[in-house]
Amino acid sequence: MITNAIRFAWREKEMEPFGSETFGRTILMWVLKLVIKGLLCLQANPLEGAFDVVFHTEAKHDEVMGTAKEIEKTRPMCHYEVASLARNSFRVITVNMYNPHVKEEEVRAFLGRYMDNVSSARLLKDTLGFWNRRRSFQALLKEDPRGLGGYLHPPALFPLVADRGTLFYARQLPVCRRCMTYGHNFASCGGRKCSVCGSEAHKAKDCGEAKKCHGCGSAAHLWRECTACHRSYAAAAGGGAGAGEGGRRGEGVPDPSKVSEGCPAATEEDRK
Repeated sequence: MITNAIRFAWREKEMEPFGSETFGRTILMWVLKLVIKGLLCLQANPLEGAFDVVFHTEAKHDEVMGTAKEIEKTRPMCHYEVASLARNSFRVITVNMYNPHVKEEEVRAFLGRYMDNVSSARLLKDTLGFWNRRRSFQALLKEDPRGLGGYLHPPALFPLVADRGTLFYARQLPVCRRCMTYGHNFASCGGRKCSVCGSEAHKAKDCGEAKKCHGCGSAAHLWRECTACHRSYAAAAGGGAGAGEGGRRGEGVPDPSKVSEGCPAATEEDRK
């Protein structure tokens, strides 16, 4: 958490992001009508493809956040995801997938059920430079009036069908896999709630409610039909299709001629 700070994260994967000078001149000074003395600092965050802007006062922080949300769909603001780093919902999450071939998109799809503004992954390495299967993400917990502290909290142990993983972050709450509530773990649970719908009248195997995708949480499909799902490592090890790409069927390299829906391409006029 950074007091009075706002992150502007570039969302267009097929386009080159604005440079620091262009961002300051176009977004801060032209679009948001800010002046230099109104900012404490502007810091580039190349790892996240973002700029972190810190203000002197909370009032100015709130004012800019409000303005940014009002014009978030207009160009050139639509090229950025704007999130406050001053909120208590900001977390740095470390994810450990037992199968190292699980793709980043799959993990982000799962985290997106509980968090907003999930960043790209940073691979964590040991002192020799070897990747240790752990990935670090930055995100904001989703608000939930019924949740502890007013937020949703992801489970520490989770499945992506055959692939299992664990995650941890600061101030993490224990989540029971039996009753799906926070504050205790499976061993100390005295309840017998259905893990699908939360009812105490039946078990998960007798539940009539539609099952949901393990990845994105949608009831419209299961994980094997999810757009974030790819072929498992077990299938690749058995010689199945896609084994040449780590056992996962990716979507391929994005076509640079295509631009994300809902936001027109940046023009030279935007960069001036």
